[in-house]
Amino acid sequence: MIRVTPIQTGTVSIRPHHHCGEEGKGSIRRKIDMLMDKDWVEDLPIFTYLIEHPEGNFLVDSGDTAENSAQDFLPSWHPFFKHGVVVKVAPGEEVGDQLWRMGLNPNKDLKALVLTHMHHDHAGGLHHFPHIPIIVTRENYELASSFKGRIFGCLPQYFPRWFSPQLIEFNNEPFGPFAESFYLTKDKNVICVPTPGHMRGHMSIIVKAPDMTYIIAGDATYDERFLLEELVDGVTYNVDLSKQTLRKFKQLGREQPTLLLPAHDLNVRERLEKQLILPCDSLII
Repeated sequence: MIRVTPIQTGTVSIRPHHHCGEEGKGSIRRKIDMLMDKDWVEDLPIFTYLIEHPEGNFLVDSGDTAENSAQDFLPSWHPFFKHGVVVKVAPGEEVGDQLWRMGLNPNKDLKALVLTHMHHDHAGGLHHFPHIPIIVTRENYELASSFKGRIFGCLPQYFPRWFSPQLIEFNNEPFGPFAESFYLTKDKNVICVPTPGHMRGHMSIIVKAPDMTYIIAGDATYDERFLLEELVDGVTYNVDLSKQTLRKFKQLGREQPTLLLPAHDLNVRERLEKQLILPCDSLII
């Protein structure tokens, strides 16, 4: 049996132009718009995903930490952290605590933690997993660990001292519309694919169950509507690359029944409960 379960680790509020940038604007102009914004979108969930697979349990992303709710946790010199994000995570909402409540030991009952990318709300819970493999793309880890990473929304100063992830690079083995892939399981039903645009080295996890394909999308898109309309967030470093990623998701949805699971989509639980696949009549490119 293969099953995918969302685990919500608090909420995050962002500016409207962060959530969705204006069409026709490039990456720099989109960031200026984010800083000029006065409004907020409603609180969005911070989802991690548990994949239960015959070869073991995989966790996708580690969510954020309750420490991020402290007033002095985020760097005050950074305009985005100062102006553009509000994280709300209670101590019991951290992913490690929730796994324990689900009857899972975070350091014995997981085969690996897989990071779509290392922005703070995806890598903030690393401290719960000192004894299991942690997988991230080499490109994303090297960026996140650098000074540029601090500028682009990562907090490497809070990475655990023991943190030494398994750095992967993709193989020249196509999967569906993706030219490269990295298989996490021997049966090739849990697959990492490159989904650049939101951040360099960003990847998504494809899970092939008998009757459904799941895209655990990280921040490749924030919302199913944005995917269907090919609308791109304000964080993207390359709008065209982001749109190419969205088109590959849509192509996969044309090829097989596909359910989209981003990290910050308010409708994730409803889609899972009702098995609402990507609507085929909206997937024409």
